[in-house]
Amino acid sequence: MFLGIDLGTSSLRAALVDEQGQLQGLGAAEYPILSQRPGFAEQDTESWWLALKLAVGQALRSARAMPEAVKAIGLSGQMHGTVLVGESGLPLARAIIWADQRSAAEAEELNNTLGFAMLSEVAGNRISPGFMAATLLWLRRHEPGMLEQARYALLPKDYLRLCLTGAAASEPSDASSTLLLDIRTRQWSAALACAVGLPIEKLPPLLPSHAEAGRLRSEAAETLGLRAGVPVVAGAADQAAQAMGNGILSRGIASCTIGTGGQFLQPSASPTPDPQLRVHCFCHALPDRWYVMAATLSAGLSLRWWRDVLGLPPEGAYELLSEEAEKAPPSAEGLLFLPYLLGERTPHMDPLASGALLGLTIRHTRGHIARAIMEGVTFSLREGAGVIEALTGRAPETVVASGGAAKSKLWLQLQADIFNRPITTVVGQERAVVGAAMLAA
Repeated sequence: MFLGIDLGTSSLRAALVDEQGQLQGLGAAEYPILSQRPGFAEQDTESWWLALKLAVGQALRSARAMPEAVKAIGLSGQMHGTVLVGESGLPLARAIIWADQRSAAEAEELNNTLGFAMLSEVAGNRISPGFMAATLLWLRRHEPGMLEQARYALLPKDYLRLCLTGAAASEPSDASSTLLLDIRTRQWSAALACAVGLPIEKLPPLLPSHAEAGRLRSEAAETLGLRAGVPVVAGAADQAAQAMGNGILSRGIASCTIGTGGQFLQPSASPTPDPQLRVHCFCHALPDRWYVMAATLSAGLSLRWWRDVLGLPPEGAYELLSEEAEKAPPSAEGLLFLPYLLGERTPHMDPLASGALLGLTIRHTRGHIARAIMEGVTFSLREGAGVIEALTGRAPETVVASGGAAKSKLWLQLQADIFNRPITTVVGQERAVVGAAMLAA
């Protein structure tokens, strides 16, 4: 069997997958987003390691598997974030994750200085707050000593692999999300690194997503209950990994993932950046493949916000809210929700955008609000999908629904109605972690 590890924004999942691609065991553990100041979004890397230990143990027990059964390990993870590590490999501070907005001024400056033409040609994307490029420039200005002390600037899943193997590395799908990679050559861009004031040697070596990046260290193996020396492959960004797990490899099929964030992804056989940089263009986990993507920052996070406001316990809360939302009519009796709780990414690219409930009246219940949230998130993704359709010249024939929202019949129907496309699902919901295991295989 093969072990897939997906370091998400809200939780880490570990899955044991057999050679036929069937999920045999699954484990998961949550951790918080920390915000010591307005606009900050950080995570404690130690919480990732503790979650990994719990999730791997659960996966082994649920699969009734011995450590010797694991032949290789693959990783996927949340994109864009930054972990600075010193010469010892230990983190110098908390991870600054994709949802962080402190670098809004730096992102705007880089976009203006570099220009959309250069960014479209090289990076394929507009620089947004929370992307490593903007975060590094913020650190250069506000924490220069820490940046000088750093040996590597790593993406979240690449930090976790460093803990597993002791070897620093990255791969094109996740590296393209830093906005420091040339998406055409799949190599670090000296010009982009220079623009943020980072010596290029502080970026890790690049490997193909399926390549072995190291072997499981004995200390890590003992902690996780695995066999030392197991190959650990480079892995992929979570969106590239879920595309692998869902079979999203050609133009005719797209994916809509509604997890903490939301993404509408369509593959391409060549780089297809938007000249206006309203949507993203990243490297796929496969060689000679790219994808265009629209992203909504607060997708499932919006429903989680409502769950927490209501004080509902996590167990069964989403199922309850989905049932209540089904009882409300389409458009929730005139109630509209703008899902901009963390600002917004595509196609507006506005870190200062804020959410809103419009049309709220005394007759609206929490079920109406839950439905309005689901509708608002889906319309937000449809807005980005429309840009992709205009850019690529065609809409996908089918959309594969993924993420937590794929467990809700109502949310699946809303996607079918709003995208006006057949919506399909696949066997099992944990496709990013399965994609990571496929890369290991």
